[in-house]
Formats: sequence, structure tokens, C-alpha cells
Amino acid sequence: MKNELYVDSIEFSYDSRVQLLTGVYLSCKIGEIVGLLGRNGCGKSTLMKIIFGVLTPKHAYIRINGRNSKKAFLLKEVLYLPQDSFLPTDAKVSSLLRLLINDQTTRQKLSKDERIKSIVNQKVYSLSGGERRYLEIVLLLHQKGSYVLLDEPFSGIEPIYVEAIQQLIVDNTTTKGFIISDHDYQNVLDITTRITLLKDGGCMQISDKRDLELFYVPEGTFSTDK
Repeated sequence: MKNELYVDSIEFSYDSRVQLLTGVYLSCKIGEIVGLLGRNGCGKSTLMKIIFGVLTPKHAYIRINGRNSKKAFLLKEVLYLPQDSFLPTDAKVSSLLRLLINDQTTRQKLSKDERIKSIVNQKVYSLSGGERRYLEIVLLLHQKGSYVLLDEPFSGIEPIYVEAIQQLIVDNTTTKGFIISDHDYQNVLDITTRITLLKDGGCMQISDKRDLELFYVPEGTFSTDK
């Protein structure tokens, strides 16, 4: 379908004797926030890397806005935030804004963002975890691309930045679709429009958050209040 990221029949294994992914199906449309949940080691990060095109599966059928794709990053329709920071640690925030955001009007708009304004003269290595993650996502969301894969965007950051990043994601659903995975699952559930559970090598659609208790009970207190 047009205006959709569609993934089907993904098979992958790091060891020929054990299949990690055994026919995964996943989809995302612009305006959706798809929560990709699952236990550690079930293949969530692997799946994102396959969709983005930096990891080669045994088999995969991937269509992006009606076009077949094995290297999504070449189409520039899929954006990917890995778990580890991708910014050069010695770079100044102001330099990154000039380098990665070409539009001057957009840069001027960002200069009014209090969180960016407070760190604009700092180098990346001096930023807190939340400041760095917020900057990474801001830079990512101002690139061309319809679909955003976020791997652990909330992990290990200050609560105030969790809320700020959640708001960034929600504010950008008018032009983008999101697939988000984070072991801090409640932060994903707070903003998700649809839940997919990766379990036993395949994806299961969860229609009611309460059903997660039947198939997936992570460590910690599970809440379905939101």
C-alpha cells in the first residue's frame, strides 16, 4: 500500500541452528505510534536494523510507500535512532544544527526551543543523557523521511526529558509514523496508538493493553491506567 511501511516474512538468525525471527509481520502508517514490545533478546533491535537496511536477513519482504526496499536508508524514507548515541562527542551543538539542518528558518525556530537554547554552545560529551537524546531526536525528526524507528529512546534519561521526547513524537505524527521499542515499556504505552508484541520469533497484535498481562509480563509494576 502507498503511505505505509509494510514488513512481512522476515527471517533471521545469528546462529544457523537457532532462528531469532521466523516470519515477522509489522506495519506502520503516517500518524501511528506503534509500540514494539518484547523481552530482552527477542529481536526488537535486530528487526529495526533489518527494516532500516543495515542488517541482512535470511528472508524479508519490505515495502515503503508502495516501493520494494532492501536498503531503506537509500530511499531516505526511514529514519533510525539506534540505542547508542550517533553524534560525534567532540562536536558543538551549534555546529551539528548547521550541519544537519539546512533550512535556516527551521534552525531559527529550534533556537527558540529552551532545551536546545540551553545547550547550543556545549559539546556533545558534556551533555546529560536526556539532553543528548533530546538533541538526537530533534535532529532526526528534521530529516526527510516518513517513518521513524526509535530504539530505546527513553532508556536511562531524566523524567523531564522522557516527557519532552514523548511530546516531540506526538507532535510529529502529522507527518510521520513511528515504531518505538524501549524496555521502559510504560513510557511507550503512554503514547502508543497500537501495540505489537514480538514473541517466539513472530509479531502478535495486542488490541487491549490489559492483554499484555496474558502474553508479556515484564519486570516491574504493570499499569494499564493510560
